[in-house]
Amino acid sequence: MLFLSKQDVRGFMIPLRCLCTLTTGVHTPAELQAHSPLDLHRNRRNFRYQRSNPNILQKCKYSSKKYSKSLKLPYTSFELWGAGKRETEIQRVCEFDKLYLWQQHDSRTKEFCLHDGPPYANGDPHVGHAVNKILKDIINRYKLLQGYKVHYIPGWDCHGLPIELKAISGKPEDFQSMSPQEIRKKARKFAEGAIKKQRAAFRRWGVMADWQNCYYTFDKHFEASQIELFYKMFKQGFIYRDWKPVNWSPSSRTALAEAELEYNPLHISPSIYVKFPLHLRSSSLQSHSDKYKSISCLIWTTTPWTIPANQAICYMPSKRYALVECIETKDWMILAAERIEETAKMIGMELRIEEIFDGSDLEGCQCSHPTQEGKHVPLLPANHVKMSLGTGLVHTAPAHGTEDFNVGLQYKLPMQCLVDGQGYYTEEAGPALLGKNVLKDANETVIGMLQSQNALLHKADYEHSYPYDWRTKEPIIIRSSQQWFVDTNRIKEKAEKCLEDVNMTPGSAITNMSNCLGNRSFWCISRQRVWGVPIPVFYHKDTGQPLINRHTINHIVDLVKQQGTDCWWELSHQELLPKKILELSNINSEPDEYSAGSDILDIWFDSGSTWSHVLKGQQADMYLEGEDQYGAWFQTSLLTSVAVQNRAPYKSLLVHGFTLDGNGRKMSKSLGNVVDPDVIINGGKDKKKEPAFGADVLRWKVADSDWTTRVLITPDYFASANQNIIKIRNTVRYFLGNLHDFDPSKNSVPVEDVTLLDQYMLHLIYEYANEVTGAYERYDFADVTKLVINFVSNKISTLYLDTVKDRLYCEAADSRLRRSCQTVLYHMFQVISRSLAPILPHLAEEAHLHFTKSDKDAISVFKTGWCTCHPSWHHSDLAVTFEVLLAVRQAFHGAVTSSSSRDHDVVIQTKSEALLSLLERVQSEDNSCISQLSEIMMASFVSITNDYAKLDSEGSVQVEAKVLVANADNNKVVPSDYTLVIQEASHHRCERCRKYTAPIPGQPCNRCIKVLSEGWE
Repeated sequence: MLFLSKQDVRGFMIPLRCLCTLTTGVHTPAELQAHSPLDLHRNRRNFRYQRSNPNILQKCKYSSKKYSKSLKLPYTSFELWGAGKRETEIQRVCEFDKLYLWQQHDSRTKEFCLHDGPPYANGDPHVGHAVNKILKDIINRYKLLQGYKVHYIPGWDCHGLPIELKAISGKPEDFQSMSPQEIRKKARKFAEGAIKKQRAAFRRWGVMADWQNCYYTFDKHFEASQIELFYKMFKQGFIYRDWKPVNWSPSSRTALAEAELEYNPLHISPSIYVKFPLHLRSSSLQSHSDKYKSISCLIWTTTPWTIPANQAICYMPSKRYALVECIETKDWMILAAERIEETAKMIGMELRIEEIFDGSDLEGCQCSHPTQEGKHVPLLPANHVKMSLGTGLVHTAPAHGTEDFNVGLQYKLPMQCLVDGQGYYTEEAGPALLGKNVLKDANETVIGMLQSQNALLHKADYEHSYPYDWRTKEPIIIRSSQQWFVDTNRIKEKAEKCLEDVNMTPGSAITNMSNCLGNRSFWCISRQRVWGVPIPVFYHKDTGQPLINRHTINHIVDLVKQQGTDCWWELSHQELLPKKILELSNINSEPDEYSAGSDILDIWFDSGSTWSHVLKGQQADMYLEGEDQYGAWFQTSLLTSVAVQNRAPYKSLLVHGFTLDGNGRKMSKSLGNVVDPDVIINGGKDKKKEPAFGADVLRWKVADSDWTTRVLITPDYFASANQNIIKIRNTVRYFLGNLHDFDPSKNSVPVEDVTLLDQYMLHLIYEYANEVTGAYERYDFADVTKLVINFVSNKISTLYLDTVKDRLYCEAADSRLRRSCQTVLYHMFQVISRSLAPILPHLAEEAHLHFTKSDKDAISVFKTGWCTCHPSWHHSDLAVTFEVLLAVRQAFHGAVTSSSSRDHDVVIQTKSEALLSLLERVQSEDNSCISQLSEIMMASFVSITNDYAKLDSEGSVQVEAKVLVANADNNKVVPSDYTLVIQEASHHRCERCRKYTAPIPGQPCNRCIKVLSEGWE
C-alpha cells in the first residue's frame, strides 16, 4: 500500500486517502494484502481487517514520470484513520486477554504488586472508573515492559446498602415484607449484572488482567477469610461491643460510618433558645444572685427533638459567665459573658448585664427539665464547650452526641435512647411524643411543649451544613445503640508510625491520611441490614451476652466455605450452633438458649480486609485510588492490617483527584455534563456530534491530565487528544512506510558509520528515552505525553523527516546513506512505540504487528521489553555542534522558508576559525550538493568561504547573523559572525530528485545518474 504527497511524488507528510501504485510498489490488491500483517491472520484466525476499498486501485493511474519507478517510496498497510474501529480486533489478534497469564508464567526475577481497590458493583461504568483503571493499567504495563512480573487481581465490592436498596427499590415496606433470603437473592443478581457491565468496559479500555479470576467480596472464600480476620481482631481486643451514639440513617434504618456521609450546606434546622430554670444554686452563685427569685440557664440548639433526652447542661469553668436581664421579657438568665452581644443580636432583644462571675461558680447547680416535670439536670464542667456559637451553656443528651456521651460516661448520666431505628419516638418518650418522627413532626411538637412551659425564648430557621446519608440523600441523626466497634484509639499510634514508611503521591497525601486517622476515635462496623457478611456472634436470650470463640468461628467458617454467608439465614439454629460446639466451648447450655445475631459487617470492613484474602498476607507495592479513600479504603485497610500484622498493607499510595467537567463542576445528569466513556469510545447516536474516538484516546486523555489534583473532562478534550494521536500515528506510519525493506539484523549501520545528523538524532533518542523513563518512574504521565508530542513534532517531523526525505527516496536502496537513515528510523520507531505502549497499547501493538509483517513473528510489543538505547548514542558535544548548525539553518530558512529552500543555493561566509572548522566537519569541499551540510541546510548547493572578495552578490539576498561557537583551543564559547548569501539555484532541476543539481536541462543530476546506472554511469 503506497502513500503519496499532494506536493510531489517524493512527499509523504500530507498523505492522500487513496491507494496508489508505483512500479516499485505492489501492483495488485492481492499482493498489497499480502503485505498487511493483520491480514496474514485471515486464514489461521478468520481475521477480517477493515481496509480501504481495493477497487480504488482501478481508478488510480500509473505514474507517467519516467523516473518515479526508481524512487524508494514508502508503503505500508498501517492506516492513519479509524484506529478506534480496529481496537477490538487488535485486542483479539494481539491476545490482550492472554498477556497477563503469559507474564505470570514467564521467568522474571523482579515482581510488582498493585492491589486493586474494589469498585462498587452498583451501577454502570463511568468516567471515574476510567481514570482509576487506566492509571493502574499504565503503571502495570510500564512495569511489565521493565521486566517485572506484575501481580494485579481486579475485584469488586459487592455487598452493602446501595445495592440492597436498588435491588428492592428502596421502599421501607419492601424491606419489612421481604425475607432476608429474598433480599439477598435480588441483591446478588443486581451486583452480578453491574459487575458484568463494568468488567466488559474495563476490558474494552485495554486493561491487562486475568479477567476470568477476579475477586468478589460476595465470594464464599472471601467471606470466610473476612470472618477469620474479624475474629483475629476480636481476639486481640481490637473489636468490642458497646452502647454508643453513632451516625444513624432513619431512611436506611442502619448505623453509618463517617465515610458514608455527605454534607448538605443548605440544610435548614429550627434554631431555638431554651430557658432551663435554676432549681438548685451553688453556694458561690447563691451569694451573687440571692435577690433574684427566678433565674434560668439559656441554651441554644438546632435539634429541638433532643431536648426530651437532656440529662445535663455543660459549661466551661475557665470562662466568665453573666447574669443578664432581658429587657423585653423581664427574664433573668445566665450565659457566657462573651456570647451576650451575639446572642442579643440573634434573638433581637436587649440583654442588660447585672453581674459577671467565674464559670466555676456554676459547679453544683441544677436546673429543672423544661419538658419533664419533676426532673432536674446538673450543670457540669466540660472542655468541649465552645464560645464560637450558642450561649456558652451546652444542652447535653448523651444518647445523641459523641461529646455528650463522653460526659455521660464520666458523670454516670442516664444513656436512654428515646428514638427507634426509623426515627420515631418510643413509648419511653411519653404519650405526647410517641410515634413522632424526629426529622419531621417531632421538632414542632417539642417546641410546642417548650412554649407551653414558657421555656422558649426565641425560634428561627438556621441554614447550616448537616450530614446526610450519601445513599438515600436524606438527613441522619445521632442515636445511641448497641453496636460493634473497632477500637481505633488502640491502633492509631502504631498506624501513624507505619505510615512513615509509606511513599505517598501527591505530597499532601500524608497530611490527609494523618488527619483522617487522627479524627477517628472508633469505627462502627455493624450494620442493621441483610446484604452483607453477618457478624458471626450468638447472643444469650436472657443475658444478651455475646458468644464468640475459636470453636464457633471455625464451625461458621467451614459452613461459609461450603455454602457462602447465605447459610446464616438459611440453616436452622441447630446447624449454625450445634450442641457439640457448646461442649467444645465448655458451655453447659442448650443451643436454643442462644439466638444468631442479625447485624452485618460494614462494607468498609469488607473492602478493608481485601489484603488478607487477595494478597495472602503479602505487602502490596502500591494502592491507587481516588482522594475520597483517605478516610475509607486506604484507612480501613491500614487499620485492619496494622491490628493483625503490625504493618501497612501497602508500600506506596497514589491518590488521584475527582473527575469534573471543564468548568470544575461535579458531573451530574441534571446539569447535563456527564461524560460517558462508552460514548467517547464508540460514539453517540449522532456520530457527527459525538464521534467514536476509541479507547486509546480515552487513555491518552487520562494520562495527559493532572490526575493528582482534579481531572477535568469535556468532549472537546477528547477531540484534542485524538489530534495528538493522529500526529503520532502519522509519524509511526512514516517509519513503517520507509522500513518496508529494512531488516535490522542485516541492514543496520553501526553508529560510528552513520552520518553526523543521524548520530545527532540517536543522541536525541537517547535523551528522550531517559526523560520519558524518568517521567514514568515519577508517575508523571502528563509529562510523558508532552515529551512524546514535543519529540515527534519538533525533533522528528520538523527537523529530521523533512530533512532526510531526499536521502530516503533517491539514494540507492542498499546505499550506506539510505541504510544509515533507516537505522535511525528503526530506532526511533522502537523507542517511540515502546515509550507510548503503556498509554496507547492498541496503537503500539498495531504498529508492532505491521513491522513484523508475519504472524509467526507477531510477538506482543509488551513481551519485548522497554526502550533500549546504547550508551554510544549519547554525545553531548555533538548536541552543542548541532545547536550551531541548526541556528545557521534556521537563519537560511527564515529568509527563504523551508518549503522552497531547495530552490536556492547558499554561501556561508565567515572569518571565524571556530565556525569554519565546525562547518568543514560536515562539508570538506568548498562547494557541494551532496554533503551532509547541504542535507542539513536543505539547499541545492552549499558553499563555505572566508573570502568576502570572491562573492558575487548580484541578485542575491544577504543575511548577517551571529552564533555562539566553542573555540577548539580553549573550549570557550565565543560569538562568531557569519553572512549567508542566498541565490536562485545555479543548476537545473533534476527530473528525478527535483533538486536543482543537474548540469544539463531535462537530465538527472550526477547523483541520480549514478543510482540509476547502479554505478556504471
